[in-house]
Amino acid sequence: MKSKGFVMISIVGALCLGAGPGRGWGAEEKKISGEVSLTAQHLNLEGEKAKFNEYGDMQDGFYGDVNFQYERGNYYLDFRGSEIGRKTQGYELLGGKWGSFRYNFSYDQLPNNFTENARTFYSGVGGGSLTYPTHPPSTNFTTWNKFDYSLERKNYAGGLKFDLFKPFYFDVSVARETRKGVYPIGSAGTTPGGIALEIPSPIDYTTDSMKVEVGYNKNPLALSLSYNYSTFQNDHKSVYFRNPSTDNTASTTDNYTLPPDNDCYKFNFRGAVRLPWNSKFNANLAFSRAQSQANLFDSYTANVTAAASNIGVQGRTGVILNDYIFNGKVDTQSYHFTLTSNPLHFLDGKVFYRYYDYDNRSDPITTTDSTATPATFTTHPFSYQKQKAGAELGFRLPASFYLSGGYTYVQTKRDREDISKNQDDILNAELRWTGADFMLAKVGYERLHRRAEFESPQGLSPTDPKNIETYLRRYDAAAKDRDTYKAVLEFFPVQDLSFSFGYKRKNTDYKDTILGLQDDKRDEFTVDADYLILKRVRLFGYFDYEYVKRHQFQRQIPSPTTAYDPTLPPTATAFNWTSTQTERNYGYGLGMELYLIPKKLTLRLQNDYLKSDGYADYTYLLGTNPLPAGRSEDNIDISDWDDYRLQNYLVKVIYHMTPSISFIAGWAYAKYDYDDAQYDGYQYVPATTGSSGAYLTGAYQDPGYRAHVFFLSTGYKF
Repeated sequence: MKSKGFVMISIVGALCLGAGPGRGWGAEEKKISGEVSLTAQHLNLEGEKAKFNEYGDMQDGFYGDVNFQYERGNYYLDFRGSEIGRKTQGYELLGGKWGSFRYNFSYDQLPNNFTENARTFYSGVGGGSLTYPTHPPSTNFTTWNKFDYSLERKNYAGGLKFDLFKPFYFDVSVARETRKGVYPIGSAGTTPGGIALEIPSPIDYTTDSMKVEVGYNKNPLALSLSYNYSTFQNDHKSVYFRNPSTDNTASTTDNYTLPPDNDCYKFNFRGAVRLPWNSKFNANLAFSRAQSQANLFDSYTANVTAAASNIGVQGRTGVILNDYIFNGKVDTQSYHFTLTSNPLHFLDGKVFYRYYDYDNRSDPITTTDSTATPATFTTHPFSYQKQKAGAELGFRLPASFYLSGGYTYVQTKRDREDISKNQDDILNAELRWTGADFMLAKVGYERLHRRAEFESPQGLSPTDPKNIETYLRRYDAAAKDRDTYKAVLEFFPVQDLSFSFGYKRKNTDYKDTILGLQDDKRDEFTVDADYLILKRVRLFGYFDYEYVKRHQFQRQIPSPTTAYDPTLPPTATAFNWTSTQTERNYGYGLGMELYLIPKKLTLRLQNDYLKSDGYADYTYLLGTNPLPAGRSEDNIDISDWDDYRLQNYLVKVIYHMTPSISFIAGWAYAKYDYDDAQYDGYQYVPATTGSSGAYLTGAYQDPGYRAHVFFLSTGYKF
């Protein structure tokens, strides 16, 4: 009801603003224009409807679009409605008086569909409490409850801006976003080890935001100061579920915490001033704070055994937290300064400095478990700081050449145990030639050199799992060198013909990495063409190809062990292995527009195809030790490494009966195939115990589809 009230108030307010000055319009010319359209559609779909409509609402039925403009003197009103009648509908109302004020109100919807007809043995899907009647739950998934994984987002917004007292202005806006639905989350039945659970989590979020801005804008100076405030509310702070891992006969509930309520505010100052020598200085300073509070368990239990019901009784061990209330607080600061200049006709340049500080002041939480070693563990809130400074220069050279280059230095400091600091040196250069009317050519190069300060862990004993960190380098922060090359050629030999060629190569070498990602190589080719023949036929097409190759060096170890060092001789349980992942991605599109009767009757034909082919080549470096039973160096490879194919066809006829009336008829075809090793032989319940056990719901399983869409549309312009 709150949402509907917001929309009604917005529309009424906009109409009042739009109609308010009517008394003064008497002798001024009135202009009304617009367009309305109605589309009938029929869908024939086989396969996963949710994937086909991942962000849409294509189905049998009708929908419409409307566009309306009204002007009288200095006043104007503009209304747009799109896909009316669908779950993707949107409306926007704009109006105001030129040079005095402007207002806007909008509403739109967007679904996000994941999986249709998922299954679960739980009842109460969509709410915060999930249970099942008898223990253990049935493993016959055909008897489980069906539901859909999907979200629906709704946005409401309105704003008002006053320009009446130029060069000063005042701007205020408000917005609300709601998200409702069901989303898959994963939970461990027990830890460590044990089964996995896929749980339908309820989503019921509301985000309200407000922005107020005042500013000054008159050459050579522009200044603004804004304040943003937003609140996030989650109607489900937790999802309670009966855990099938327990042997209790009572319906004991477990708990999975969900995002807590929070609020955030931000102050932002922006300024720009024009300077001599055709220069300009820009500054952007901001400070924000996000806060939240969440209720935690003051204790929870481990080592659940049959008939256990209380902490400390019949084998159930208590795990204690130092505080059952978590206070989250994150402060961020950012400062951006940029000076650009074009002092001479052949020279331009830029210098800049950027600073960003993410200061996490949230409460640290200490966990005490008397059965663990060590018995206490304290979380450390993650903070980081990033600085970036650089300079760029551009030179207009003889013979229509333009040379540009630059240097950027980036320093990142973070509260992290393995790599606490990075320093990046980035050099780039580009040469562009425009010496011919029919051609443009560009070549470019970039070099990134990253240094990383690695801190070796302090293991408590030779068997401490932390010891593996001595050899492991995580690729997001690891030291690396990256070279990027690119070239582009664009040709337009005649007025109605154009085509372009592009090539990009990127080589990344993680030079200090022992265990982890060691290199990443990518090549990309692009071709585009467009040709209009005798003003009657337009041909167009494109082709893209990308090849990616990544190499990892990793280690397999048992637990417990002391064999963390990858230089040790291999054994049957402690050995190194490698993985070479390759991806071949390519796509093409071909199309034709045939103007059968110029400006009257047009036929459009189009075909698009996209394919990704992945492969993972594994090698066990066992030396003379045999591979595990049933495995060979060939059958451990994964051929279906996220493979997919998407093919589309379109046939459309457009007929303009009059300048005001038009008709569109057509057919569209789409086919999507997806192959991934992790979904091969999919089972809802592969086992009920052990680390290979799970209770799954079918989320994202078998997303392929085949669809035919027939549509007929009529439009009227006025």
